[in-house]
Amino acid sequence: KVNLADAEIAKKVESIFDMRPKAIENRLKLRNPIYLETASYGHMGREPQIVTKKFESRYMPEPVIREVELFTWEKLDYVDVIREEFKKDFT
Repeated sequence: KVNLADAEIAKKVESIFDMRPKAIENRLKLRNPIYLETASYGHMGREPQIVTKKFESRYMPEPVIREVELFTWEKLDYVDVIREEFKKDFT
């Protein structure tokens, strides 16, 4: 709990996170082809991980192998930043 109005909380969140659609897409790596993994067993409450995937298509002459990050929205990398921003406002 924090001792702030909703508008004050929103301002603090905006100062931490870039909420523009493209920035959200980039931060969460939403353009990565991760559909099979996120469609199986739900996509919330899973551990973030990096996997190597092979992509093949009849439209590409050679398969593409690349690392992709799964479940980026589950990462806790901003906990300390948020805690620091709100530390004086906790009740």
